[in-house]
Amino acid sequence: MDVDASKPVAIVTGANTGIGRETALGLAKAGMKVFLACRNADKAREAATYIRQSCSHIPGGQADVDILVLDLQSLQSVRKCATDFKSRNLPLHLLVNNAGVNPIHIPGPPWYTAEGVGVSAQINYLGPYVLTRLLEENLVAAAPSRVVNVSSIRHRQAKMHDPVYHDVLREKFLRDFEAASYTEAKLANILFTFELQRRWQGKGVQACAVDPGAVASDIWKRTKYNRPPWKWLAKIAFAPTWDGALPVLHAATSPLVHDDAQLQNTTASLRLFARGAFAWPMVVAPTLSEFVLVCAVALDWQIRNLSSYCWGRRRRRRKSTNRSGSSRLSNCKEVPANPIAYDANLASKLWTLSAEIAGLPV
Repeated sequence: MDVDASKPVAIVTGANTGIGRETALGLAKAGMKVFLACRNADKAREAATYIRQSCSHIPGGQADVDILVLDLQSLQSVRKCATDFKSRNLPLHLLVNNAGVNPIHIPGPPWYTAEGVGVSAQINYLGPYVLTRLLEENLVAAAPSRVVNVSSIRHRQAKMHDPVYHDVLREKFLRDFEAASYTEAKLANILFTFELQRRWQGKGVQACAVDPGAVASDIWKRTKYNRPPWKWLAKIAFAPTWDGALPVLHAATSPLVHDDAQLQNTTASLRLFARGAFAWPMVVAPTLSEFVLVCAVALDWQIRNLSSYCWGRRRRRRKSTNRSGSSRLSNCKEVPANPIAYDANLASKLWTLSAEIAGLPV
């Protein structure tokens, strides 16, 4: 296989549809070689074709897109995906852990992996954790490199128990199938992100998390929100997938932290990005009420879309266009996470337990 060594390399998980596909498209347009890591190889090929066609008008040639098979439900599949990528002898400049699921989307009775992990924790947290750990060598080889973990506003409602004993985390988080564990899994994404930053920044690998907001992606396909009247309301309230990908792309391409003082100040280097209503002070406050969450979801896209329209009209008068209609309301910002996410003791315990379950060195 011919490899263009001048191109930075990225992997985007769950890139066959939704935010992941649009993120991969944005990275391909930026000149990166992008691997689409997806459970269904046929759908991944369809997404690759979509990306190539979308980039066909760009000067300089066709988008450089390839696929990897990755089923986050299985640690065996995660290991095989990492092995397949390593066999290509490529550095890895960017890993976007985007794929995820809400357990209410999984039909049938609760199930657990052979390691005793529930579906939400497996797909949303443990699978991405293991994939990232297995690709450490490639990320270090490409330093400065980056890991972006896609979280959710729901992480702000999560609470994790005292992590003094591993069995508490195992039973209350990793083995909890219920829908509420989705919030904990998304909090775990950020705990992992921040612990990754603490452990790997000295190796030239930096990590950040992102809240993409409420997006009309396929994650809602098997829920009540895909039936009238919820489907109509969701279409109005939720942003399109291309919009949801913009904060992810911002997190993936924003300037890396190079200031030694900031890197040594661990808290200052722990980064979470959000935009629009999801960056409002009342939303990122230490406690998030259900009412404020609903208001943020319901108003975010409408307010930004109206602002973008007005901004776009003003720009069109100047004979220029802007698809995203960028305005101050659409700017992506660094925001504080759930205060629990900064608990270094909890993050370290979660890292250790995850390593033990996956058979990885701590």
